[in-house]
Amino acid sequence: MQAAPVTRVRHALRYALRHLLISAAVAVAAAVLVFRLLYPPPWHLLFGVGSMFFLLLAVDVVCGPLLTLIVANPKKSRRERWLDFSLVGLVQLAALLYGLHSVWVARPAVLAFESDRLMAISATEVQIDALAQAPQGLRRLPWWGLQQVGTRKAASNDEFFQSMKLGLSGISPAMRPDWWTPWDSALPAMRARARPVGELLERRPQDAATLHEAIAATGLTAGQLRYLPLTTRKVKEWTALLDADMRIVGYAPIDAF
Repeated sequence: MQAAPVTRVRHALRYALRHLLISAAVAVAAAVLVFRLLYPPPWHLLFGVGSMFFLLLAVDVVCGPLLTLIVANPKKSRRERWLDFSLVGLVQLAALLYGLHSVWVARPAVLAFESDRLMAISATEVQIDALAQAPQGLRRLPWWGLQQVGTRKAASNDEFFQSMKLGLSGISPAMRPDWWTPWDSALPAMRARARPVGELLERRPQDAATLHEAIAATGLTAGQLRYLPLTTRKVKEWTALLDADMRIVGYAPIDAF
């Protein structure tokens, strides 16, 4: 009388374990996509995507095999099993794709030099309706990676005060494509604002170990590097390390202001 339930449980566990292994492999591939392509270091930290994405993966990896454990039954025909597993797989795949789409929509898309800092902007923060007013070559957001832009100054007093008003509401020039300029045009201002890394070491001795580690990772010496504050809308405590040509060669989780 007890043999049938045991057979059913063993059968379901076997299929659930297979499903778990497949789900884990898909989860690893999804993590590589997110953390290597959409949010490579340090952007996953600056945009805080890690905890949200791993929660999504955990739910997806657990729910699929759990559903398989519930529906698997040796008494079902081969057609019924394939139908059950196909439906479970479709539900799981739909949840994963929805999560990946949500992560992609909020991806880091723009890195703008704004006055005295570099500011990273997500695709959801860009004022899309103003993209048509951006300079040629900057009117479309990249599918992955960050588009580098400069930002212009106000053309009139009215524009200046309007920009100040928008800034108080959290909308900076970096989020406004009609204020973007080509990256090359921002390089002179960046050179004027960037400071020697040695100055930051003197000013923040408590962060010396972290900064030395970031310097070493660039392959350059502290004397060859300059820095600018690196921020997002919510995170302000990062630093971008630049070489003599104002190329970004490294990052450090240090408040550079």
